[in-house]
Amino acid sequence: MKKTLVFILTLCLLLVANAQQDSQTIVIEQNAKITAVDPQGNIYAVNDATLYKFAPDGTLLHSYNNNLLGNISSIDVDNPLKIMLFYQDAGNILFLNDKLSPIGDKVDLFSRGLTTITLATYSTKNELILYDESNTDLIFLDFYFREKERIHYNFTDFHPILLTNVNEKMTVMQDPQQGVFFFDNFGTFEKNIAVLSAYPIQILNNQIIYINDNQLNSYNYLKWERTTVYDLAEETIQVLISQNNIILSDGKTIKIQPLNQN
Repeated sequence: MKKTLVFILTLCLLLVANAQQDSQTIVIEQNAKITAVDPQGNIYAVNDATLYKFAPDGTLLHSYNNNLLGNISSIDVDNPLKIMLFYQDAGNILFLNDKLSPIGDKVDLFSRGLTTITLATYSTKNELILYDESNTDLIFLDFYFREKERIHYNFTDFHPILLTNVNEKMTVMQDPQQGVFFFDNFGTFEKNIAVLSAYPIQILNNQIIYINDNQLNSYNYLKWERTTVYDLAEETIQVLISQNNIILSDGKTIKIQPLNQN
């Protein structure tokens, strides 16, 4: 109940923040195909082969680039001390510390026979979770990156754009045309919720935060309740909520709006 009340308060504060954005918004002039926010409120932006890390106030902290591996396909920043980078074309996964310096050697998926992986995420149980779209398999690798389990699904026309692990309890995949698919921590399919968005969602306090028809929406997947928060600029492609800020990206700039609780 407490988490639900906090989240409702946050949604109300978003309305205040949106109204005050002209005077309080911090704008980062940074091209970003991918944006992410870690539990500490730090903001990450991916522009092709380069990852940038910004403080919650927009200050650039660190950057990382490895042109030898090509462009970064996705990142996982749920553990800010062990950030995961996935390079789909090169078939590599690399971990960085909080200063964006590499931790250990890269994980070569191709050498492990994993040649058609399209999505990857890192769980707090120190497991890699991979999605093989060609075979519609969800694959779990253990701490030593050895295949632990492979689960096959018979989904039709399933083309997810996002794979994430939530609180060690479930794995979530998002298909823009079919919605959000939930799996338990063993990979067993549980349910599909027809929340449709062409842009990546965010899972936060039992809510799916998503963009649809130039609106920021919230869907409580436990209570089956949908809420429209407010209208967005047409160019907005990603919205992320942290404890103190709302982050909006249009691919060319990142806007940070404080959640003013005064």
